[in-house]
Amino acid sequence: MKAQSMIAIQYFHYSSMGTRFDFLTYGIDEELFNTLQQQIKQELERIELKFSRFSPYSEISRINYLAFNEEVITDEETFALINLCKTYYRKTSSLFDITVGKKTEIVFPLLPINSSTHLNTTSYFDSSLLGTDKIITNASLASIRFSNPFLSIDLGGIGKGYALEKIKNICQQFQITNALISFGESSITTFGNHPHGNYWPIGIQHAFTPSPAIYTCKLNDNSMSTSGNSSNNKVKFGENGHIFNSKTGEFENAAKSISIVCQSAIEAEVLSTALFIANEDERNKIFDQFSFDEVIQVNYDPCNNHTIIKYNTKVNP
Repeated sequence: MKAQSMIAIQYFHYSSMGTRFDFLTYGIDEELFNTLQQQIKQELERIELKFSRFSPYSEISRINYLAFNEEVITDEETFALINLCKTYYRKTSSLFDITVGKKTEIVFPLLPINSSTHLNTTSYFDSSLLGTDKIITNASLASIRFSNPFLSIDLGGIGKGYALEKIKNICQQFQITNALISFGESSITTFGNHPHGNYWPIGIQHAFTPSPAIYTCKLNDNSMSTSGNSSNNKVKFGENGHIFNSKTGEFENAAKSISIVCQSAIEAEVLSTALFIANEDERNKIFDQFSFDEVIQVNYDPCNNHTIIKYNTKVNP
C-alpha cells in the first residue's frame, strides 16, 4: 500500500487506555486513511485487552492471578515486554517499577481502620517485598514466576509508549511519512513534518493555570512524554498526586513536571516518570544510561510562578 500525495489533512480521535488518542496525518488518499484508521483502532483494542490489569481476561491478569503459585508460560510478545521492563528497572536505578500499581493499592488498607493518627505509610509496608527484580523469567519456557504473593504487574507506566511504537509500525507499513500521534497530549510520537513547517511544535502547558504554552518542543521523527503533578491530577488523585516512588514508599507530590524528548516513545514514557522521582545522583546515573534530545523540568512555587530547567544530557546524533 502506498500513500498518495494530496493536499488534505486527515484526523481522528478515539478513547483508549483511559485517555484520548489523537492521530493526525495529511496528503494521503481518503480510502487509504480509512483503512489505516481501522487498523490503528484494532491494534489499540488488542493491546489494551491483552495488557490491561483492569481486564479480568487479559494476559497480565492471568499472570497476576497464577504466577506466585505456578510458573506461567506466556506468549513471545508478553514475555519480551516484561523482560524489557526488567531492563528499564535496572537502568533507572529501580525507579521504573511495574509492580508499583499493587503497592499503591495495598499500602493504605494496611493502616489501622480506626486510627485517628496520620501515620507514615512506610512503617506499615515493606517495600523490599516488591520490585520488578522479583519477577522471575525463564527464557527457555517463556515463563513468568513471582517470588512472593505481594507481586502484581501493572504496565500502565509503559503501555502508551508501547502502543505508540506499534502504531508507528503500522504507519510505516502504509508508507505514511508525516504524522502526529498522541495519548492525552502527554505521550506523543511524530514522524516527518508538520503540514505548515519542518517540525511539529508541541507545547508544555502551565500545570496549574490556563495560559499559552510556557515552552515549545520541536518534534521531528521523535517522541515526547511528560510526567508531573497538576491541578487536574489533584482533582483526580488528591493532594498526594499519582506518582509513586518505589524506593521511599511515598507519593511524589512536588509541584513540577518533567518532559522527555527522545527517539523512542517507550523510553520517553519510562524516563519521564523515573526522572520525576529521581534524586540528583539517580538522575545523573540515568543520564549516563540513555540518550535524549531534550529534558525539560518545570518547577512551580506556591504562587504558581514557574521556572524552566533544561538539563545537559547526551544528545542523540
